[in-house]
Amino acid sequence: MTNTEKALQAAVKTLFTRYPALCGFAVARHGYKLSLSELAVLPSHGADLPALLEGEIALTIADLLQDRPEAAKLLLGRTFARSVH
Repeated sequence: MTNTEKALQAAVKTLFTRYPALCGFAVARHGYKLSLSELAVLPSHGADLPALLEGEIALTIADLLQDRPEAAKLLLGRTFARSVH
């Protein structure tokens, strides 16, 4: 696993740890930018949570891409889902 893959994995794990209601999200390209294309949240956690999560995920992606631009290839077209054991 490359350092970029490890950084991506850590960033996604942090999101799922910080927000237990987050079930998953997908990243797609809109024009020249990567953006959140889907978001799944447990409905029992309030109507404001999706907007908050959209911002947090976007900020996480932006921070990752600023530090590691090559992560764009790893993000594009991916769906990230919470794993339950």
